[in-house]
Amino acid sequence: MQKPATHLKLNLTTRLSPKLQQSLQVLQLSTLELQELVSGWLADNPFLEEVENAAEDATAFTQYVQPPQHGILQGESDIWDTLADAPDMYALLRQQVCEYDLDDTTASLVYFLIDNLNEQGYLNSSLTDLVENVPLEWRLDETELARALTILQQFEPTGVGARNLQESLLLQLDNLSLPLTINSDRVLTCARQLISEYFGQWLSTHQFKQLCRKLPQFSASIIEDACTLIGTLNPFPCYGLPDRNGILTIRPDLEVYADDSGCWQVRTMRDAFPQLRIEPSVEDWVQQQNAEMDAMCKSKWQEAHTCLHSLQMRKTTLQRLGEWILQQQQDFFSFGSLALAPLTIKETAQVLELAESTISRAINQKYLTCSQGVFPLRYFFSQSVAATDDGTGNSQTAIKSLLQSMINEEDPQHPYSDAYLVSQLAKQGINLARRTVAKYREALKIPPAHQRKVQHNNN
Repeated sequence: MQKPATHLKLNLTTRLSPKLQQSLQVLQLSTLELQELVSGWLADNPFLEEVENAAEDATAFTQYVQPPQHGILQGESDIWDTLADAPDMYALLRQQVCEYDLDDTTASLVYFLIDNLNEQGYLNSSLTDLVENVPLEWRLDETELARALTILQQFEPTGVGARNLQESLLLQLDNLSLPLTINSDRVLTCARQLISEYFGQWLSTHQFKQLCRKLPQFSASIIEDACTLIGTLNPFPCYGLPDRNGILTIRPDLEVYADDSGCWQVRTMRDAFPQLRIEPSVEDWVQQQNAEMDAMCKSKWQEAHTCLHSLQMRKTTLQRLGEWILQQQQDFFSFGSLALAPLTIKETAQVLELAESTISRAINQKYLTCSQGVFPLRYFFSQSVAATDDGTGNSQTAIKSLLQSMINEEDPQHPYSDAYLVSQLAKQGINLARRTVAKYREALKIPPAHQRKVQHNNN
């Protein structure tokens, strides 16, 4: 039998103090989330008070999705022209219910189905599941719900209310108006059969040849036209429509501007950083009553100082980060996205002497405004790829912008293939594989050359 024994073991661990934990939490919040947090501080802590900001910086940028690929936001343009007041996807669908002559029961079922759509316009749950998971007193009937779904699937955008991708594509085909040609009806018929029976089996040359053998009633050209037609359909019917979160409001945290001498400077936006303080008279009173303060009062006093420290750390970190981005991306602010230089979080963390996780938190949901537009801070960070002839690398974002520019200037009747784009990039000293160019093109949501030609001809 083993005798009991006592062992000593040394273990070294790193723990973050509560003060540092709160500072990191404040650092990763967006400007709007920070405002909500500060409102809670002010309501909960009597030692804190807010200093009113000057109104000059209080500009909100809304309905912004991604940085512009071309052009410059001119100084004379009115930023308030970009404000949007559009209903979300669900409100747009509810408005269409009134356009149909429906009884109250059917209309309520259509409303019920609209509320169960996901943000892409699909109905993820089966009708059986919907009926089984509602209160019994609702007395839903699956047959009536199916009839209501048929009505919903007639709404715009076409394809909404589908239960899967195949059904959405078929709905779009049913509402598609093709130019009247000799083979238009056969192309539509073939496309329906491909979606219903051979979905996704036309992606490779081998699969296409197999389809030609399985569908002898259609010629190879008809099948090819049907595949091209399917490629023009929208897999996400409600893509681009506002969701339940409404319009995204962006308040930039940093601004890059040209000073009187024409040099670029960076500054924090005052409105993005809540101004809190402890009133001096209160601080004097606390110092006098320090020995007699109860535990709750002392706790709130310490919390107030921790909050102020967290806000100051956030501001200082973003200011240093903005100065570093300006130093590394000087050409971008003068010439646009084509001049973006490679920049990594690891390199930034080493220079600023901060942890990589801290840099990642600092650029999370933060934005910078400049003469080129409004950009998320992550936009300025990209890996170095495709070394040029002189050994220097290129930013992925800059290469994507160059591809976008080249494709925008192509002849729509003779669009550039991926292989041609590879050769054109090589002439500029950017050596990429064709699959890499295809990946970047797809990231820009640009279809292949043959689809671009078809889309141009259809328009």
